[in-house]
Amino acid sequence: MRMTTDFRDRIEAAYQRSGNALGWRFLYSPAETLQGARIAFLGLNPGGSAEDDAHATYAMESGSAYSHESWVGCAPGESRLQRQVLALFERLDTKPEHVLAGNLVPFRSRDWQSLKNPEDSVQFGTELWEEVLRSAKPALVITMGSQTRRIVVNLLGIEELTKHDVGWGRVAAYKGRFDGGRFVGLPHLSRFGIITRPQSTEVLDELLPIKEP
Repeated sequence: MRMTTDFRDRIEAAYQRSGNALGWRFLYSPAETLQGARIAFLGLNPGGSAEDDAHATYAMESGSAYSHESWVGCAPGESRLQRQVLALFERLDTKPEHVLAGNLVPFRSRDWQSLKNPEDSVQFGTELWEEVLRSAKPALVITMGSQTRRIVVNLLGIEELTKHDVGWGRVAAYKGRFDGGRFVGLPHLSRFGIITRPQSTEVLDELLPIKEP
């Protein structure tokens, strides 16, 4: 498909310009989700100190990275983050491979502070995902982490968010609407495992009802 080739080439070219040297990763889902998915789920950027040859770079051939890949020495789907995300998808009554899942900024870094040329990288990722979301038209967009939330809220043109206490100190989640769908901003699930936490069930029922009203 032409669109897939274009995205791959554009990401590689932007990566070479960025000055980063730990590789890049775009989707945790199959490329078919770019053509239309009910739900989109976005993190900030891939972490780690090196590419794993066993992991897909552009997109999964089949399945989801959250269920099919081994992360941090765990069995496939069993890392802390993977278990939280899979529980989220189960709550949403959707198969992991049907979710348009990826990184806002495709370039890998050990942490956000060590990402080179962050402003240009964010600008590239924002333009890329604006095009992706405009094409896929998901009815629900979920972000993970505060930086991703702020960028995507601006990208989607969301003017009003409601803040929701998740039952974990001062940590909060956010809810809003954009033209054509709903938005939910979650804290980073690798640090705050709210999806399976009983104290967070009530707010999750408000943010992500198991059955749509």
